[in-house]
Amino acid sequence: MRAFTPVRLKAGFTLVELLVVIGIILILMGLVMTVIPVIQNRAKELKAEGVVQQITVAANAYYTEHSKFPTLRTEGAPPPKAGKDAWVGDPGMGASVHNNALFFTLRGIPKGPNAGDAANPTRMVYYSYNAASLGNSGKPRDGFFDRTADGSIPAADRDGNLYDPWGREYGIMMDSNGDERIDLEGIYVDFAGADRISGKAPRVQVGAFATGKDETLGSKGNRIYKERGEKSDDVVSWE
Repeated sequence: MRAFTPVRLKAGFTLVELLVVIGIILILMGLVMTVIPVIQNRAKELKAEGVVQQITVAANAYYTEHSKFPTLRTEGAPPPKAGKDAWVGDPGMGASVHNNALFFTLRGIPKGPNAGDAANPTRMVYYSYNAASLGNSGKPRDGFFDRTADGSIPAADRDGNLYDPWGREYGIMMDSNGDERIDLEGIYVDFAGADRISGKAPRVQVGAFATGKDETLGSKGNRIYKERGEKSDDVVSWE
């Protein structure tokens, strides 16, 4: 009986060896394709972590200069709820106004509550960041949305908003009721009832956050900041 002789290709590999190499390459490509999105998302998280910290520094710098936080009210806007800290961001999530109401003042732009430089008469720039990048859909990401793809000014409810790397507005809350804490119960349900006695409310006067990859508050929109000790993918400044 004649022994089996592997067929050798011109490059010196047998057909079986070539198939093994191709299989290994495909496995490695699969691993790379799995790892790359994880690395990309982590890079976005690191960007967002830097931004939320910078926002709190800017708002506190304004407070140091003016002995109060920037007003968020435009002419004719309803007053904030008594005893509650108002927050800016996506009104669809419960924010009182878009975050441009804060950033017009911190950027020294005479619009919104800072019309006529009313809130920042010296035009001091407390915070600056890059312009938002625009994808094929025109959705702004990772920056200030000052210009649309054709160079025009965005609609008033989007003009000057600061967007996170995933395409949602950064949320910012400032201590407006003077208790030296930020009241997060209007944002996360597990902060409901937090006060001085419970010590649950973060002991900071400014808090900023991004909703993370899932683009919702908490895990998959449940508005729970921590569940069974596990933190959601939201990026925050108070920890």
